[in-house]
Amino acid sequence: MAYVSDMIDRTARVLPQTHHADWLLRLPLALVLLQYGFDKFPLSADVAAGWGLPLFLWGLAGVAEIVVALMLVAGGMLRNRIGEVVTRIAGIGAALIVIGVIIVAYWAPPLDLILFNQFHILLLCAGLYLALSAPARKSEQG
Repeated sequence: MAYVSDMIDRTARVLPQTHHADWLLRLPLALVLLQYGFDKFPLSADVAAGWGLPLFLWGLAGVAEIVVALMLVAGGMLRNRIGEVVTRIAGIGAALIVIGVIIVAYWAPPLDLILFNQFHILLLCAGLYLALSAPARKSEQG
């Protein structure tokens, strides 16, 4: 039995710590938001009107997507209390942005959203995960 316990301890020391695993959510979410944000520029009133949004709101959404994406990366690089707060704010921002996208572009009954819009549901869950798990993830490091 001691052999199994030693083997588990050695394996646990070799495996990466979970506080780095959040990059598997952080980077793809940031890249998607950067793509969405930069696709809105240069601003076009016709494109904004095509989505039923005023130009100001269209531009604000683009800037917010870029800023939140940069905050996701910065929050991961800062492994302290400030990074924790930045990660929480960015996670909330990402979730709000994706909720806005779902409402404006993909609104459907809840079951249809779950069945046919998995991509945006996953983006929403990634943002919520980063917003809600930041302190627990940081305290595990100590």
